[in-house]
Parts: sequence; structure tokens; C-alpha cells
Amino acid sequence: MRKICLTALLSFPLLLFSQGENNHWYFGNNAAVKFASPTTPTVLTDSNMSADWNAVGSVSDSNGKLLFYTNGKSVWNRQHQLMSGTILSGGTQAGMQLAILKHPSNPALYYVFDPVPFIYAGGSYSPGISNYSIIDMSAGALGTDGNPLGEFLPNNISIPLTGPDERSFSALNVGVVQHADKKSFWVLIPSKEKMYSYLVGNQGIVNYPVISDMPFPITNFSYTSGSAYMKVSPILNNNPNFSNFVYLSYWGAGVPDWQKTRVLSFDNATGKITPNYVLDIDFDPQSSSSAEFNKDGSIMYVANNSNSSTYALDMTSTANPVPNYLLPVNSSSPALEAEDIQRNKYGDIYIGYGTNTDYLAKIINPNVFNGANVDVNNLYLQGRSTSHVLPKLNQIYESNSAQCLQDITLNSQELNAAYTYQASNTIKTEIAYSIDAGKDITMKAGQSITLLPDTSINGKYYATIEDCPSSVMKMMKKERNQNVRVSLDLRTKKEVASSKVSIYPNPVSDVLQIRASSDIKNISVTDISGKMINVKLDGDKVDVRNLPSGNYILTIETKEGKTTNKFIKK
Repeated sequence: MRKICLTALLSFPLLLFSQGENNHWYFGNNAAVKFASPTTPTVLTDSNMSADWNAVGSVSDSNGKLLFYTNGKSVWNRQHQLMSGTILSGGTQAGMQLAILKHPSNPALYYVFDPVPFIYAGGSYSPGISNYSIIDMSAGALGTDGNPLGEFLPNNISIPLTGPDERSFSALNVGVVQHADKKSFWVLIPSKEKMYSYLVGNQGIVNYPVISDMPFPITNFSYTSGSAYMKVSPILNNNPNFSNFVYLSYWGAGVPDWQKTRVLSFDNATGKITPNYVLDIDFDPQSSSSAEFNKDGSIMYVANNSNSSTYALDMTSTANPVPNYLLPVNSSSPALEAEDIQRNKYGDIYIGYGTNTDYLAKIINPNVFNGANVDVNNLYLQGRSTSHVLPKLNQIYESNSAQCLQDITLNSQELNAAYTYQASNTIKTEIAYSIDAGKDITMKAGQSITLLPDTSINGKYYATIEDCPSSVMKMMKKERNQNVRVSLDLRTKKEVASSKVSIYPNPVSDVLQIRASSDIKNISVTDISGKMINVKLDGDKVDVRNLPSGNYILTIETKEGKTTNKFIKK
């Protein structure tokens, strides 16, 4: 009965991705694809971006015309010229992500959310400063079509996102979820055991998050030696318990290597992780993974980086273990090493493989459980390469839905020229909220409007106590049914029975130690571009002191087979 109920709840997807805004993917090393047709994607060769391990993103206008693309550091306009200004970034790790979000009340402005895991400078590490920047598409030089090419909004480059106590924080991942009011959005950024949810609505971003505690026992996780990956499902329409699934995986090097992966439930009315659904997934130690949901969230695909395995999970089932199957792959390679998996605007799902970078792979029949397979060489990239990250879908605002939030907090420079804020309860300004001369701002609240010290008003301003229009339906508190806790073991038989090869310390300065349950036959080291690096193996030790600082891949061969580990040279 539960399965039938969940199937009904998941069967009507909310289409949040417009046809135009997601026309272009720019990613990898000068790779690009245009999805103007549902049957025939076009490979482009005009990109000037090299991404390597960096997060990537690109956005088009509603008509499908390219606006800009970014690797989380630099931004290129539609004519493939660099915009002036550089986004604060740090170390590069597997699983890095960024998100682009259009401002809801100013269609010329675009947020770029950029999590930063750590900053490496002068031979030492410091915590990352996750941040956001704003691109103004009404500014900049005129392009060949006579329209502006876009520039960073002045004083809005790399603004630190605030965590607890208004402090900056390290992070790797970001996702965007539509608010239950169908007009605002939540920007989700996980940081270890916490989920930070930032509200972005007509007032812009509220730079103080809703904070959730997540059931992740990862006290030994470090952003310098570990990594993480997150993917959020489409909205699960009419689900009375929660609105979205959130796939989140952490892994790291150590003695022993470890990983922890869970699928959690998220409520887009509150911005919080809920206890309603938890799926525990076991992978081989330190196996990185990536995931994607089909267009209605009823099937989740999980791709393993340590081998060529891609699994499909039935997300409508409450059976334990979760029903799943291994997708057939039209390749004999034992280790394709999936780096990322991403759905496009038509619901097609593509995979970028680290050992098959000339192509994008594609999941065929992604909406048919027990009927999908992987076509490894589906889309040739014309000599470009996929690298490690694919661009996320850009979500858009439904401008025809009414909005009246319960409480509004404003804490940065007012970006709207003329706007009315309306809340059913309170409106509060703090942390240097300012209205510049020439702007016209109105605030209406049902209970109170509070202007705290450091608020600056130089333009036209009007405040009144006024109830929300009666036509705006108030959010109803959802009934909570019994919580679901399920699990799935995707470890290989070899990993269940024996110990995996591990390396330490990581990061390393001089000598890398290998821990293995059997004799080491051979090793090889490559940099992130795939270039072979000469190193010396002495028993179970590898001398890396002469390597330049950076990220490297160590392949270790024993009688059980080959094991691949990433390490960081300080």
C-alpha cells in the first residue's frame, strides 16, 4: 500500500526548468553542448574555458541565447570574452559544484553561488570562504547584437555567505530548490553535518541561513583530504511529508579510508532537512559517487567513480533494501570512473567519465525502471574533454504566483529600483540594509516593521501595518506520517570481505605511505590532466617531495587488482 501511495505522489512532476535558460552546457576543457532539440544535441567548439577540477555553470536567456559561463573563478560572456573581475575560489576537490540563479524581481541580475572547500596559499591551508557574486546583464560593453555583454555588479563580487554567528564557512556543494510559495527559492549548501538553506525571493538573498542538523557521523571529515557530492531531486508533487530527496555523500582518505552516503528528505516550506526519509547507502571505502534523479524523482541513478557501475534505485518503494539493479553498459572497460551525472532540460541523463573524456555517456530510457542502460560513447565532443564536473540545471521563477511570506529579513544593499515587500507577520532590516537615492521601497507587514541600527534610507520609503491580501492562501502545516528508514549495500564482494588499499598522510609533504593487505606489485602517478609523473616506490613508501603542489592520482596494483586514490601534495 505504501508503494502505491508514493507512486501516486511522484507521478506528476513540476517543471521548473524552462526551455531556454538551460539550452547550453559549457564544461570541462573547452567542451560545450547546445540542447536546442530534444533529439539532436549540438556539440559546440567555441568555449574558451578550461575547468579541470573546478565547478562549472552556464546560463542562457528565456529564448535560449547564451548569456555567460563560468568555472567558479572567471566568467566568460556570450562572445567568449572574460568579464573583468575574479570570483574568490580555493582548492579544487572532486564533487565541487556551483549554482546560477536569476534574481526574481530584476531579470538583469544573476547570482553565482560558489562554495569554497579551502584556500591554499603560501604553503598552508586555511578554511574556505563560500560566497556569491552578482552578474548584471544590463551592464558592460555592447555585443555584436547591440545588447550589453554583462559585467559583475559593483561591490557584489565574492560576498561571503554567513553561517552560524555570521561566520564564513567551508563547503563543496550547492543545490537550488523552489520554495513552497512557488516564487522564492532555497539555496542549499551542506557543510559537514549542517545544511544551510538561504532564502532568495523578490527581496534578493537573505544572507542568514535556516540551519538543519543532518544525521551524518562524519567528525573525521576534512575539506583538505576529503570530498563530497550533493544532488537534489525535482519537487515530489503533493507529497504530504516532504518536498525533495537530497542525495549527499562524503568520503575521505585515512587509516582506514571511509565514505558515508545518505538520501535525506527536505521540506521546501521550512527550508529544513526532515526526519521523514533516510536511505543509507554503503559503497567501497573512499569510493566517490555521483547521482541524478529522473524527471519526476521516482528513480535515482548512482554512478561509482571506482568502477564502471551505475545503479538505478526505485525511490517510490519503502522496501528494505531498496529495489535496485545494475545498468548494462556497452563497454568492456572495468573502470570507466564516472565523475558526474546530470539531467538536461529534456530529462535526458548524461554521464562524464574520467577515463573516457572525449565523449558524454547517456542513460537510455531513464524513466523506465529495469529498462535503462548506459551508452558510453553517446556524444563525441569534437576533441574537447569532459573533465570532472557537468553544469547544473538552472531553475526559474514562476512569476504568476502570489507571494506573502510570514517573515522577511533584509540585510544587504537594496537592489530593486521600486518594490513592495509584504509579510503576514514581520519585516526586519539589519546588518547595513540600505536604500539608495532614487529608489522607491514600500514595506507592508501584518504585525511589525523593525529598522535596526545601521539601516540607511536615502531614497523614497513607505511603511505600513497591513494584512496580506485574502486571496493569498496561507501555507498549511503538513501532516507527518511514519518516518521511513531504509538501506542499500552496493559494496563489491571483495570490499565486503577484505580491506581496501589506503594511503596516508593526505595531504602529504614528502613521503606517502601505502597500506595494503597484500604485496604491492606496481604503482603509477598521474596529474589531473592525465600526464604520467615519475616517482620512486620503496617497499610501501612513495617519495613525492619533488612534486609540485597540487592534486594527483595514485594507482596501486596488488594481486586483488588495481586501486585508484587521489592525494594532495602540499
